[in-house]
Amino acid sequence: MATVFLLGDSTCANKRMETWPETGWGMCFDSFLAGGWSLDNRAVNGLSTRSAIEKGVYASMLEKVHEGDWVIIQFGHNDSKEDERRHTEPWGSYQDNLRKMVREIREKGANPIILSSIERRRFAGAEALATHGDYPAAAKAVSDELSVFFVPMTELTRDLYQRLGPEGSRRLFNQLPAGVWPNYPEGKEDNTHLSRYGAQSIAGMIAAQLRGKVPFLEG
Repeated sequence: MATVFLLGDSTCANKRMETWPETGWGMCFDSFLAGGWSLDNRAVNGLSTRSAIEKGVYASMLEKVHEGDWVIIQFGHNDSKEDERRHTEPWGSYQDNLRKMVREIREKGANPIILSSIERRRFAGAEALATHGDYPAAAKAVSDELSVFFVPMTELTRDLYQRLGPEGSRRLFNQLPAGVWPNYPEGKEDNTHLSRYGAQSIAGMIAAQLRGKVPFLEG
């Protein structure tokens, strides 16, 4: 059985029961896989390309990758953080780390895919704002340079928020009233991490972008 690996941050990662109903889109992606394929979600909360490499998360995944597998890579949220453990420069170490991953995945006979980060939910009036700076463009540049299939999730999700509007887009995120969920007795106003509905929606968007271009999705 061939495997689709996911490597990314908290927007993709599997979640503990203590944070439910926060949901990573990777938790919903297996429902789109064709028969004979399995999903291995290696995304971790707080991960950047730098910390994925330095903490051994990437190496641990690479050990399990075999010829014919696919690896979906999505980083950017935490690469922009200023702490030394995670920060990368978009036109420097961020791209270098992506190049390393692409090269080494291909050396294993597997196939990389790069996604830009899903956008944060941030509005100025009725306008959905860009929050990821140069990282999406830098990821696209690496994809073009190395002929890697690229999914512009930053643009696609920002367009989605724009269509839904400031209020309608709330449903995609882990936004909860006080006194309803035991994990969040005081409520939650989260514009980065997804609700179950949001995770299903984002996973479906990614599958729609890849369908017909990869062998691991249902037709």
